[in-house]
Amino acid sequence: MQRCSAVVSLSVAVAVIAGATTATRIRAQQPISAVTQGKSNRGEQMENVGPNRWRVKPADTPYDLWFERARTRMPSFEGLVIQDVRTVALKPWADHGVNGLYVKMADYQITDGYILEIPAKGSTKPQRHMFEAAMYFFGGPGHTVIQQEGKQPQRVEWGYRTLFSVPLNVRYQHFNDSDKPVRLVAVTSFPFIMNSTDNEKFVFENPFRFTDRYDAQEDYLKKSEKLRTRETATNVVKDALDFKLEAWNERGQGSTNMGWQMAGNSQIDMHVSEMPSKLYKAAHRHSSDAFILLLSGTGYSITWPEGQYDKRVRVDWQEGTLFVPPIYWYHQHLNPGDGSARYLAINAPPIVRNLGLRFEDQLAPDLPEIQAEFKSEVAKRSKK
Repeated sequence: MQRCSAVVSLSVAVAVIAGATTATRIRAQQPISAVTQGKSNRGEQMENVGPNRWRVKPADTPYDLWFERARTRMPSFEGLVIQDVRTVALKPWADHGVNGLYVKMADYQITDGYILEIPAKGSTKPQRHMFEAAMYFFGGPGHTVIQQEGKQPQRVEWGYRTLFSVPLNVRYQHFNDSDKPVRLVAVTSFPFIMNSTDNEKFVFENPFRFTDRYDAQEDYLKKSEKLRTRETATNVVKDALDFKLEAWNERGQGSTNMGWQMAGNSQIDMHVSEMPSKLYKAAHRHSSDAFILLLSGTGYSITWPEGQYDKRVRVDWQEGTLFVPPIYWYHQHLNPGDGSARYLAINAPPIVRNLGLRFEDQLAPDLPEIQAEFKSEVAKRSKK
């Protein structure tokens, strides 16, 4: 009798759950006036990013509030595109002891960036922080001294096109050994850490040592281990333009790619992709921030919200162009030129993946407008 009752109770419970699930689905599919008016039920501004897909637009976040305070003491840029990081105007930045520019792209809340210029035979101020940072160098030679608390410092040699990520919360300082200024571009996970903790002292005055990531190992800078197709574990890439890539035709015919797991990073990700002459990458979108830095070639990229190609933004690029697609916007890279084109992407898929919020979509087939514009671009260049 008890067993029978249990079975009946279980059946009823399953039916109730199933009914509740069905009801929930029906309610979810019905128009919600608050959302269609661009507001959530909490009064937050909503942005439509696809059919039946909305996101809350970030506003007055801990990172936003930090930026409003900090922008009074640092040069800053807000937007989608810096045409050439090698020549963009910089100003004195006391925090780093050199000229620089803080870079706040789109309404990103996970990653940010900055550009520094180290004068000939000069150096930056020492830094230490609880966010990850990937750096790409224009010029050299030079070196970076990294030092784990209580350990002997180590010297990281770099040159033009070197890609390096500073180990988390390790003290470091950049030195320019050349007779000409050197520029570096950095992308960091500071916004994510600031939004998570809402405490500057935690970020910049934290004594914790991540010895599992870096503990002054003698072979730290020699590490190079192939993990899987298009994925290598290393702690410094001497020349990101020379590194051998592997086929990735799924993202576009003839496309090649290589990603690096560096410095034990768990927040930001780095990969390089290359497009052969007169070919392009497939349009795609995702839920993670993405800084895109052109390393070689000339061409253009387009980015647009789903279903609104008429609102597309076009970015004509060459070496040194830095740009971002807004969250959930499709973006596509096209190379109508005679030579190959390579770009570096630094984004944050580990964060959204670990939170269960990773979203990725690839457009198929191409929009006719994209094909027509690309054929026109190829023809124009052929006439020159």
